[in-house]
Amino acid sequence: MTVDSYISHSVERTELATTLRRFLDQNADEERARSLFSTVEGYSRATWQQLAETIGVPALAVDERYGGAGFSFADLIPVFEESGRHLYTGALLGTTALATTALLLSGDESVCEELLPGIAEGATTAALAWMEEPIRWDADGIAARVDKNLTLTGVKTHVVDGMSADIVLVVARDNDGIGLYAVKSDASGLTRTAMETVDLTRKQARLQFDAVPARLIGSAGDGWRILQGTLDYAALALAAESIGAARACLDTAVEYAGVRHQFGRPIGSFQAVKHRCADMWVAVESASTVLHDAVAILEETGAPDPLATEHAYLAAVDALSICAESNIRVHGGIGFTWEHSAHLYYRRARSVQTLLGPARLHRQRLSELAGLRGRSL
Repeated sequence: MTVDSYISHSVERTELATTLRRFLDQNADEERARSLFSTVEGYSRATWQQLAETIGVPALAVDERYGGAGFSFADLIPVFEESGRHLYTGALLGTTALATTALLLSGDESVCEELLPGIAEGATTAALAWMEEPIRWDADGIAARVDKNLTLTGVKTHVVDGMSADIVLVVARDNDGIGLYAVKSDASGLTRTAMETVDLTRKQARLQFDAVPARLIGSAGDGWRILQGTLDYAALALAAESIGAARACLDTAVEYAGVRHQFGRPIGSFQAVKHRCADMWVAVESASTVLHDAVAILEETGAPDPLATEHAYLAAVDALSICAESNIRVHGGIGFTWEHSAHLYYRRARSVQTLLGPARLHRQRLSELAGLRGRSL
């Protein structure tokens, strides 16, 4: 059962979402996702290549001069929403939302001409590495360093798709401040170690660089600006993904409430269950409305608005948290089992709450952008 959305996409984006949903239903269902839990990549490269060849997803937001389709990042929003509904990761976040965006924001035409065509056609995947231990979310948290010989030394952690990416973009310090550097996955001195994470559908890795040859991307000292801009785009992508996952939880809960009988009637007829499902719907549609406004600003200005983006990200992450937990509660005992999909969405909800930094930092940034910092509320 599918609960109708209050917000609708354009005709073209609706068709894109419908096509992608049909593709994922056929090629990335839950059974196939579970079969990939123990693999290094966590997703099928063949399916990703097929997704690139048939629908052109990795090429959507890539400029035509770099072999892309020349659309905007806003056209990726329904893609991320449908991927969230199916808990499909592919190389969407690591390659499409993070690495591709970072390359485009760098303004480095020579690097873009070299790397983006392969990414657009699905032949090359990439990852963006910026987090280090101890984890900090400001520029002082960047300790990895590139020396005058352009060799990189340091450790990055929680790198999405870090085990499988062909190219790793690394945020590191240099003599000019913080820069963005490209490293090949087979470079000498690079050690990749898989990390155990809550979300079984999204793989992360710890990368250790020991005098690894690196190539500067963009201007010297411009890495922090590129990273901050990239994370705003990624926040919109994760917001859409979270809303898609939340919708899946809502649909599953409503369907189950209609077929599960207790005391001779569907449990959905009981007021407590009705209220829980209604609360799920309100959370999803409220978040969807906020995201819609943020995407409208992106289309109008050509860049994410930080305030609208933070609002959309927090609303979507909260909506998924509410829906993932409520879905388990509506299902009762079966919702806690390994065999049921409910725990997979709950794991995704927990993961996205910290993937781009803890929620408290996003709320703090939101209050500052809204001019509420230091006021009595």
